[in-house]
Amino acid sequence: MKPTTKVAVSLIFALTNAMAVNENVDAADEPKPGTDSSKAAMPMHIDPLDEGRASALHRGPNPHAQLTPEQHIQVAAQHWAAGRKPQAMAVLSQALAKYPHHAELFNMRASLEFEQQDIKGALSDMEQAVKLEPDNALYRVTRAQLYLRFERREEALDDLNRAVALSPDLVPARFNRGSLLANLGREKEALEDFSHCIKVEPQLPAPWFNRGSMHWALGEKAKARADIKHFIELAGEASWKQAGEELLKAWNEQEAQQQVSKDEKQS
Repeated sequence: MKPTTKVAVSLIFALTNAMAVNENVDAADEPKPGTDSSKAAMPMHIDPLDEGRASALHRGPNPHAQLTPEQHIQVAAQHWAAGRKPQAMAVLSQALAKYPHHAELFNMRASLEFEQQDIKGALSDMEQAVKLEPDNALYRVTRAQLYLRFERREEALDDLNRAVALSPDLVPARFNRGSLLANLGREKEALEDFSHCIKVEPQLPAPWFNRGSMHWALGEKAKARADIKHFIELAGEASWKQAGEELLKAWNEQEAQQQVSKDEKQS
């Protein structure tokens, strides 16, 4: 979690093409004179490993047909890690065709869609995941983040409130709700969420940064500086440390300017 401050993949198109190929197979697959009728009668399948290639059609049973949802997720993750993004998406789409009520498959596909900047597709899949498992707090946090991409703040806050109610110590729920509350100008409530994050996982730097910002907004300057200094100590990345140092510098300059203005008015 960082401190606060479309090229859509057309799966429908890919799957439609695959279905069209299968429809054409029936007629072309009839035994012909001079052919091995037993071989010709074997079922055809499209291997996700080869989808989009001329060799996509394979004879024999589909080796993925017997995989569990969890195994499909593992296969998809392996394809994704190897840079085979279309194959990863195809594996998940085939899995969902077989297991349409498996929430984690929707969650996994939403994650990959999000990485490809298909925010609309990711939200659609997370809607299904939450519908299937409405009491999954992490799903609600993810959906809230996607809602915010479309400026749907009230729905995002509803999801985050529900996530916190389901799992009060879930840091992603508290952190994201605190960030949203801060953006809505509700600093005191945001501060409470960031404080809870720090209580649960004090080694995480981002909540210290955000809580420090809330303290400053509320006029609690000593507490604000203390939090940002602790953030700098915890931050592992140089860019994060720099962000903390620059914020302290900006606050000092702001106070100096305020003092100058005050002195000028008194003179």
